[in-house]
Amino acid sequence: MLNWIFTLLIYKLAYVSKSVATDLHRNITVTEGDVAILPCEAQDEQNKYQVVWMNPKKILIGKNQRRFIDDARISIEHTRIDYWNLHIRHIRYEDRGEYTCTVNTSPVQITRVNLMVYVPARILESASSKDINVQEGRDVTLWCNATGIPEPNITWFRINNHHGTYKERVGAIGDTLIIKNISRHCGGKYECMATNNVKAAVQHTIKVDVHFRPEVSLINLHQSQSLGKETILQCDVSASPFGVNIWRFGDREFDQPSGPNYRTDMYKDNHLKILNVSRGDFGNYTCEAQNKYGRSERTMILSEYTVPTFNPSPLRPSTTPKVLSYSETMKRTHPETVSQIKNDFEDTKIFDFSKLKGLKEVDDSKNAGYTTRVTVQTLGTITMLWTLKSISPGLF
Repeated sequence: MLNWIFTLLIYKLAYVSKSVATDLHRNITVTEGDVAILPCEAQDEQNKYQVVWMNPKKILIGKNQRRFIDDARISIEHTRIDYWNLHIRHIRYEDRGEYTCTVNTSPVQITRVNLMVYVPARILESASSKDINVQEGRDVTLWCNATGIPEPNITWFRINNHHGTYKERVGAIGDTLIIKNISRHCGGKYECMATNNVKAAVQHTIKVDVHFRPEVSLINLHQSQSLGKETILQCDVSASPFGVNIWRFGDREFDQPSGPNYRTDMYKDNHLKILNVSRGDFGNYTCEAQNKYGRSERTMILSEYTVPTFNPSPLRPSTTPKVLSYSETMKRTHPETVSQIKNDFEDTKIFDFSKLKGLKEVDDSKNAGYTTRVTVQTLGTITMLWTLKSISPGLF
């Protein structure tokens, strides 16, 4: 009954003619979880006026410092003579709206406070993508559902761990990331980040595991080892998920330790170790891998190692420059000069061989033409034709 009387009083005060009422408007913005202080000023030094607050649903909150609504978060604070402020602690988004403070002064004073509540960005894990497995070549759609006031922006990143951990921006801004024709190189962790500049950004991580058929590669296609020695046949398998990996040798399969002479490590390094090589171990070995998406194999050869024999290389002819003897028609007049003689006539012009470095050979066996061939090691072959004619006693 008491609340009804006060509500009737407030309506009576609030709907006084606008010509005799003072109507003030204010806007207050707070973040969810903080304290909202809604101001209401009334000059009442004698404390004789009635101050009434109503919420956006037109429900009476309280009169003066007395609270009527059943909400412990709310109180009317009269800390200063002229102020009757409404305090709302741990503010919620549902608290938004227009609050009215009415003072029965003359004229009646009405203060309308529009309370806006900002909500930090949140990602709804239940409505966002979880970790997924997808076959290579398929299209993948990732979802990130975020809420907040104002509406948050969502940015996508791929977490790269190749050279340290860093984030690589992918896709466009929005709640959806589409990866077309995904390959194994696109697998890994993806992160959506939501922010609306109210508080710190929030993230959600999605792991994408790309499945594909096995691929087998061999370190060596042909490997040799001596009898009685140990050898390791190396096989690299790339597959997702890993399935069955084996080595084959003829009709034998090595997918686990096979007797005292063989050891396999198929799930770690995919290697086959032969502890003591015998002649029966030589031949073709096949590394095979298989999962639900397909199979792959490669074959290598193990043969006996023989110590190579080396034949000594024949001695190369000496490259020391030399001058061969001349025919009787030639006369050596000095170790470094040659004169041409014809019909008891000696040419007085001398060809100086000391100016040619690396002189290797002089050959005048073709005396009929009086030709001298000089081979120079560093410059190639120089051929000089010296033709002595009776009518030309002087060649040089």
